[in-house]
Amino acid sequence: MRLEPMTEDEYKPWRAEAEAHYAQSVAASGQSAEAAARNAADTYAQLLPEEFTTPGHHFWYAYDGERRVGFLWVKVTRETAFVYNVAVEEDVRRQGYGRAIMLAAEHWCHANALTRIGLHVFAHNAGARALYEQLGFTETGRNMAKDL
Repeated sequence: MRLEPMTEDEYKPWRAEAEAHYAQSVAASGQSAEAAARNAADTYAQLLPEEFTTPGHHFWYAYDGERRVGFLWVKVTRETAFVYNVAVEEDVRRQGYGRAIMLAAEHWCHANALTRIGLHVFAHNAGARALYEQLGFTETGRNMAKDL
C-alpha cells in the first residue's frame, strides 16, 4: 500500500465527493437530507477554512501498484493524528484495502513521531467499526441522540 499526497487539482473533486458522502452518512444517522447537506457543508467549511492548504491537514490517495484504491485525510495536532476520512473505492471493497490504508496511516504516524491516532465512526457503519476494533482502536466516547 502506497500513500501519495493529493495535489491541489486532485483535492477539488475529492472534496466535493467527500462532503456529499459525509452528508449521506449524517442523513443515515437520522437527519433529513437537507439538514445533513447543510451540516456537511458547515462542517467541511469549518474544518478546512483554507481548503487544501489548511494547516495540519494531510490528504493522500492510496495505491496498490498503479491502481488507486482509496484515500485518507488526517489532521495532526501536537503528537496526535486524527483520521477525518478514509475510504476504499467501491469496486475493491472487502479486499483488505481499508486495513492496509489504516496500517499505512499508522506507519506514517510512527515515521512522524506521532504517539496517538484517533477517528470517529458512525454507529451505523458496522463494517468500519469492526475493522477499527480489529486494528486495536478502543471506544473513547459515545454520542447519543433521541428524535423528538
